[in-house]
Amino acid sequence: MINFNKITTQGIRHALNEELPGAEAHYAMSPGGRKLDIPTGIIPKKSAILIPLFFNTNEIYTYLTKRNHNLKKHPGQISFPGGSYEPHDINTQATALRETHEEIGIEPENIEVLGKLSNLYIPVSNFTIAPYVGLLKNNINFRIDRNEVTEVIPVGLSELFHNQTHSFKPVKIAGEKINVPCYFINGNIIWGATSMILSELEAILERHYSHRAKR
Repeated sequence: MINFNKITTQGIRHALNEELPGAEAHYAMSPGGRKLDIPTGIIPKKSAILIPLFFNTNEIYTYLTKRNHNLKKHPGQISFPGGSYEPHDINTQATALRETHEEIGIEPENIEVLGKLSNLYIPVSNFTIAPYVGLLKNNINFRIDRNEVTEVIPVGLSELFHNQTHSFKPVKIAGEKINVPCYFINGNIIWGATSMILSELEAILERHYSHRAKR
């Protein structure tokens, strides 16, 4: 169990610099045993997301977003701010910061990037997602792009990573309902790439901040 009272900014930075569990953590939340390896000869498109963290009264939170139901890709799903790499982006970190600003209005200068999780390949769309973890520096006033996002959802990590949120729920994939591993919290089903990325964050926090960890 993660000792959330011990989590610090420097500790998260250190945990992200250690060897990451990668595919092992991703598979724990992979829908339908999805293959995660990039096929030989395939060059995936690049994308990036940001996991924005903030502290409030000694509790650490993240912000999730609910995607607009009118979007062609992943409508209505719970996700993190992010999107496709563009040629003018210096790197995928710049992509994550730019997309976060465009979608929910957080200025890049108000984000301290603490590190990066493992890349995740999505075979259905042929995208590789680069997930970055960032600490929000100041009080945030959201400017939400309603064409992309309908809601910003704050969630405490102690609530999100509680054993009772780990579940299987039916979702529609290619017109067929299947049960997928997910985080189920406050009526929201967090599954697919978002849950796989969260699974790795949970794993490194568990390793670094477990009650059983020796210090």
